[in-house]
Amino acid sequence: MFRRIAAALLIGGTLPASAQIGRGPRQGYGTDPDYWVGLSYGYVSGTTISDQSSAATWEFGYTSQLQATIEKTVQRGWTIGASAGFATAPLTYVTNSFSSACAGSCSARADIAQYMAFVRGGSGLGFHGTYSLAAGMTEFSKFRTTDGSASLAPTSAKYDFSFGLGGGFGYGFTPTSEVYVGEDWDLVLHPQGNGAANNAPRIWTFRAGFRVGF
Repeated sequence: MFRRIAAALLIGGTLPASAQIGRGPRQGYGTDPDYWVGLSYGYVSGTTISDQSSAATWEFGYTSQLQATIEKTVQRGWTIGASAGFATAPLTYVTNSFSSACAGSCSARADIAQYMAFVRGGSGLGFHGTYSLAAGMTEFSKFRTTDGSASLAPTSAKYDFSFGLGGGFGYGFTPTSEVYVGEDWDLVLHPQGNGAANNAPRIWTFRAGFRVGF
């Protein structure tokens, strides 16, 4: 009798465990894909930079940025990745030199590229918050007058260490597809000289994009 009762208790105790092992993940709680790739369009704020090497001030206006990303999932809801963003920004180029193509000041353009490594948090089906930390390099290059008739200093690309954070909201249609909107705040450590009146330049970017997992 006691042996039968013990055997029944043993079988009864193993049934819930075995049933739980065979149960599939709840909706919205499955594993994330190993990798994500994405594309976003950003609206970039203007900023003013005093450049020591060219003895000029770059008064950048608002512009747009196209950014591509690739990410690796490290645990549920967290990824590490790399991004590359590209923009051509309008600016007022101000200089004390009157011997160059831009005497005093003129309307100009320059290319701005950002190459960043980042950590991103937030994923899942439906609405959810997103947040990120990033660090990398900002490149300023190809300074020229707006009409393209003349190049302006500096003639070689300038790379500045940059870092920042971001936050926003995402919406997951499936476990492997998501759209998001958010804002990034980056600090650009550009050498401005001891007499510069401006603090380290800050760049705000409002962006909307999507990413897909595989």
